[in-house]
Amino acid sequence: MATSGARQTRRRISSERAVELFTLGYEKRTLESFLELLREAGIDAVIDVRDVPWSHKPGFSKGPLSEALPEAGIEYMHAGFAGNPKALRSAAQDNADALGRYEEHLRERPEIVAELDALLGPLHAAGKKACLICFERDPQDCHRGILARAWAKSRPAVVRHLGAEREP
Repeated sequence: MATSGARQTRRRISSERAVELFTLGYEKRTLESFLELLREAGIDAVIDVRDVPWSHKPGFSKGPLSEALPEAGIEYMHAGFAGNPKALRSAAQDNADALGRYEEHLRERPEIVAELDALLGPLHAAGKKACLICFERDPQDCHRGILARAWAKSRPAVVRHLGAEREP
């Protein structure tokens, strides 16, 4: 029978080996507040998981974002392959249906999570903190929450959602 100290040691070692993956949505945020959340968390790299990295919100389309992030010391990468395809969103009756369709999409295409892992692996190996970004503030309302959970299932990982509160 393991002692309490041995169990605590195993838990500590297990959590030390776990990699962290962060997520953040820019809904109801200014570019400045968005960058501040990333800096406060010590994020080194942002992975934009929007299918199409375009936004009505000033500063959040790919061009401006890919300029602002490096100026803040944060690397920008677009991973459109991990986005929720327009065809799925268009066919959905509501957001919950769109998210269900995306979850099925990932189950049918495990290469998406494998490709995300290939992108994250070198970042984590270099000790960098990576953050998936998309529009929705609440990860429960966004495909990035589903994507992060799918990625974390097959490894010791912790997913942390930055600024996930519903109100500004």
